[in-house]
Amino acid sequence: MKKVITVIILLNVIGNQLSAQEALNNTFYAFNNCVRTLPGAPEMLDDQIKLINELGYDGIAGHHSQDNLVLLKALEKAGLEMPEVYWPVKLLDSGDVSYDGSIHEIIKKASDKDLLVTLVLSTDKYMNHPEQGDPLFAKGLQELADYAAKYNAKIAVYPHVNNYCETVEHTLGLVKMIDRANAGVVFNLCHFLKVEGAAGWQVKVKEALPYIYMVSINGADEGNTQEMDWDQLIQPLGEGSFNTFEVVKFLKDHGYKEKFGLQCYNIDQDCELVLRKSMETWEQYQEKMD
Repeated sequence: MKKVITVIILLNVIGNQLSAQEALNNTFYAFNNCVRTLPGAPEMLDDQIKLINELGYDGIAGHHSQDNLVLLKALEKAGLEMPEVYWPVKLLDSGDVSYDGSIHEIIKKASDKDLLVTLVLSTDKYMNHPEQGDPLFAKGLQELADYAAKYNAKIAVYPHVNNYCETVEHTLGLVKMIDRANAGVVFNLCHFLKVEGAAGWQVKVKEALPYIYMVSINGADEGNTQEMDWDQLIQPLGEGSFNTFEVVKFLKDHGYKEKFGLQCYNIDQDCELVLRKSMETWEQYQEKMD
C-alpha cells in the first residue's frame, strides 16, 4: 500500500512539474507601434504606459526613433519592463558595420534587466551577396554582442521582408557565424508568412528554437500568405483565420521560455480596442495552456 501511495505522489509531482513547464508565463509585451501609430493612440508617453499597465502587458518595446532612456525610466517607475529595443544596422560598402552608438548607453542603463536588442539589417553592396556580407556582418555584430554580454543583455537578428535577412535559414546561419552565447534570432510571424509562406513552419521553428530570443505574434489570415497585403498578415491577436495559438503552443511544448512581442504595424483599428482584444486573446491562450 505504501508503494502505491508513493507512486501516486511521484506521479502527481511529475504532473505538476510538467504543468508548470507548459504554463504560458512568458513575458508578453507591446511593440512600439502598438502605442504610437495606431488610430487613437495616446500622444503622451505616460498615457501610453498607463494604458499598457491597465491592460496587463509586461511592458513596451523601445525603438531607435525615440528617446529610449526616457522610456526605460518611465517604465521602471510604473513597475513595467522595456524587454526589447529595435535597432537598425547597416553594412557599408567599405565592409564596416554602422549603427547609432547610443545603443551602448541604453544597454548599460538596462544592465541586468534581460534587455534584448533586435537588429534589422540592411546593405547596398552586399544585398545579394551573403557569402561576402555574412562574415562582415558577423564580425561587427560580435563586437556588439560582446559589449551587451557585459550587462547581461542579448542581441537577436530580426528577419524582415526586403532587408538583408529575410528568411529563417539566412538569419540562423548568420547567428551561428556570430557564434556568441547571447546572439540569437527573432521568429517574426508576419514577415515569415510574407516571405516564406505557412507551409512547414513547424520544421523551421524547431530548427531555430535554441536560438530564438523573441517571437513576434499577431492575428493573420491563412492561405497564400506570400501574396497577401499587410492588412491580412497583421491583425489584432485572435483575428484572422491563421491559428496563431498553434504557433505559441508548439513553441511552449518544445521548451520555449523567452519573450513574445505583439506586432501592431498599420492596423486600422482603435489603439485601445486592438490592445484590449489582443490581451483577451493572450489570456485565452494562457487558459488553454493550463
